[in-house]
Amino acid sequence: SSGINAEYGVSNEDEPNSAVVTAFQIGPVKSNGELFEDRKPYTRYVLTRLLGLMMREPCFNYLRTKQQLGYVASCFDDDYKDITNFYMLVQGSRAGYGAQVIAAEHDKLVELQFDVFQNLNSTNEGRATWEDLKLAIQQQIEQKPISLSEYSAELNGQIFSSTRDFSRKQKMVAALEEVTADDFLSFYQAYLMGSHMRKISSQIYGKDDVIPTEDLPEDSILVSPDVATYRDANLRSGFAEDD
Repeated sequence: SSGINAEYGVSNEDEPNSAVVTAFQIGPVKSNGELFEDRKPYTRYVLTRLLGLMMREPCFNYLRTKQQLGYVASCFDDDYKDITNFYMLVQGSRAGYGAQVIAAEHDKLVELQFDVFQNLNSTNEGRATWEDLKLAIQQQIEQKPISLSEYSAELNGQIFSSTRDFSRKQKMVAALEEVTADDFLSFYQAYLMGSHMRKISSQIYGKDDVIPTEDLPEDSILVSPDVATYRDANLRSGFAEDD
């Protein structure tokens, strides 16, 4: 698939592990982007939360248990400076299954799961599962702090957030109530496979792994080793802040 592939060689010659972190930048927490611009605030955000939950088990089962790519395998959503992202991570030292193979399997899992998720709206079991997933995310959003320090951290996060939205939880729940399985499929296809995809594949090569020399996929860029310079020159201008 297309994207930005950032490849780095580890500096420790005795390091046996290779690792890949595939990051999909979804966009600012409060923004719905073009795809959901007419929907309630935080619609795209709650879809990302659903994505993180729904990919957790398939990621472990496929990348670690079935393909045995590494002893660490996980998928999760996260916010960084009010930008929502989705990550896929594998680290391991299995001979013949280095960073290039791991990165390819990340892409394959994205395609496989799209086919699986299409059942969410085509069977009674799938529709029931979808409602259970929405309920699980709602409970996460509405979970109250269990200590004064947690409550203080939550308030500070809202104060220093760029959105400064003190009713964001209520708005997130309202958006979650309206999202459908079809919304999720459109979101998944657009942001993980299609026109809205903004992907960085960071590939760390262990001592027995070889950085590929063949041409990269179309629209991909090799970054090595001066990451900071590349980031300053390209990523900040390439990823629009209001998307």
